[in-house]
Amino acid sequence: MIKRYLDFINESLEFILESNVIYSNNFKKVMSKIEHPLAKAILDIENQDYPVRNNYLDVNLKQNDKLGFIPDRKAQEILGDTKVYVNFVGSGGGWLRNKEVNQGIFDKLGYTYEEGIEPYRAPSVEVGEIISETISETSGKKWVFVKFPNGQGVYNAEKLRIVDNKEKAIWSKGRQEIFVGRGIRALLTSAGVQFLDKDLEEFVNLYKATVDKMNDRFQYFHSIKGDEIGHWYHYSNYAERQGSLGSSCMSNVNTDYFDIYISNPDVCELVILKSEEDDNLIVGRALLWTLRDGKKFMDRIYTIKDSDVQLFRDWAKENGWHVKQHNSSSDSGRVIAPDGSNVDLGTITVDIKKGMYDAYPYLDTLKYFKPGEGTLSNRRTGRGDEYTLEDTSGELYRCEYCGGSGNQTCGNCGGDGWFDCNRCSGGGERECDECSGSGKVEGEEGEEECSECGGSGNNECSYCDGSGREDCDDCSGRGEHSCYECQ
Repeated sequence: MIKRYLDFINESLEFILESNVIYSNNFKKVMSKIEHPLAKAILDIENQDYPVRNNYLDVNLKQNDKLGFIPDRKAQEILGDTKVYVNFVGSGGGWLRNKEVNQGIFDKLGYTYEEGIEPYRAPSVEVGEIISETISETSGKKWVFVKFPNGQGVYNAEKLRIVDNKEKAIWSKGRQEIFVGRGIRALLTSAGVQFLDKDLEEFVNLYKATVDKMNDRFQYFHSIKGDEIGHWYHYSNYAERQGSLGSSCMSNVNTDYFDIYISNPDVCELVILKSEEDDNLIVGRALLWTLRDGKKFMDRIYTIKDSDVQLFRDWAKENGWHVKQHNSSSDSGRVIAPDGSNVDLGTITVDIKKGMYDAYPYLDTLKYFKPGEGTLSNRRTGRGDEYTLEDTSGELYRCEYCGGSGNQTCGNCGGDGWFDCNRCSGGGERECDECSGSGKVEGEEGEEECSECGGSGNNECSYCDGSGREDCDDCSGRGEHSCYECQ
């Protein structure tokens, strides 16, 4: 069916520059399911250098006759971006306060601030751009000027984590669409693969049918509650023991571990994705909570294949549910709303039956349990009977280091939150430069009172504004920081 014709050599359509041809996982999955010589030829082109103008091809699940792509010129711009991006991962400090005492560092960094405005305390999921860096001559610490979308500040380099968003940007920014037939014709032509029009027509029809079948995967989603939850958690009911699903710490435990789920069917369900080959097995699962305010929240998603995480998110959107923004075991309240926007719900709380349970699971987000109040939350209160559900042996856990409060006394300042100012030794005053501390200066008629200090010989210390104190950098003046053992 595949033939080489010189008729197509001149059809340049969308391709002119030589680049490495890249496909998305979904695009490769569709090609692998199509039994047609053109599908094999397309797969053979990947990772080869050809004169393509459009690259990073992807499936459009909403329109089976369209392909997604990004102009290769734009892709190269993204990949060639030399800017450095970071997350702030500090909790109880890690930034310089906007005070005159830090002006020397600020000047080196080119950082300015408004009086009365504190440095931005960026959440750990927000990405900022590094503007400049410098090393303190006194402490040896590296300080970094970072601009975040919602604010800026100067941060300790040890509290920053470099983020590489280039790959993500390739698949999300500047994307365009092209009809399947046109895009595939241009791709094959650029690779020197020639074919008949009827071959391409057959391929396009098979492509559309395959995408439609992928869309029907929603039929494999089911929500279960009560006693069934324990059944679907066990690895014997997985299609494969692979991926985050297969490695889950709760995949081989007794059913009584899930008592807190099973006993609260009004607020806790398990969303499962059944295997297309065997509906007695699953390929993914995620807890679905009904929050105190009535919202539905899909917790961390566990799957055999990473690509199915997005399918769960699409299913959540279809049902008007919120879903965890970063698929991890963090207690963050940041979610993807049903409209696709990223929002921060802050404190997320579920009301459950009060009292103790038979045993306890490891919880990813709503890990703070108060049996007396009958709540699960993503935020620790530090009050009363509060436990952290992060034990894999079914036990309750209360941190012995902080007593469950989540905070420890700062070891740097002993809990005071401050030190004596090293410029005035805590006195709040410094020797007057004008009179060298004598309170007298030479005048026209002999010694006279120093006008700079009023004859006292001292001036208010400008570094601590006369307070005699400097805030502790490690805890930002709080006197405590997040517990190193349980936070």
